Amino acid sequence: MKRTLSKVKNLEKFIEKHGEDPFISQSILKMLDYKIANYAAEMKRLDKEMKTFERTYGMKSSVFFKKFSEGKLGDNMDFIEWSSLYRMYNHLLEKKVELEGER
Repeated sequence: MKRTLSKVKNLEKFIEKHGEDPFISQSILKMLDYKIANYAAEMKRLDKEMKTFERTYGMKSSVFFKKFSEGKLGDNMDFIEWSSLYRMYNHLLEKKVELEGER
């Protein structure tokens, strides 16, 4: 990670000194678009799995997660799996939003 961050900082210095480079800009946008699309696809898959639990238990995932986190639902294996799916979905959403930034 330090190596990548160092390269990004060097790239930032380069752009500050020499100005915007169309090739670099386009390459970065393509990489970001690719990663954002991967996050979106994985989120879609997780959402589909969560919808199954939502239908089975008759509640939205956000409502479930609040109740589960408060200890109101017990330790049913389905609930543990659903909780994991919800956490993964929200973690990916956070990363996706960060990458989308000010596009």
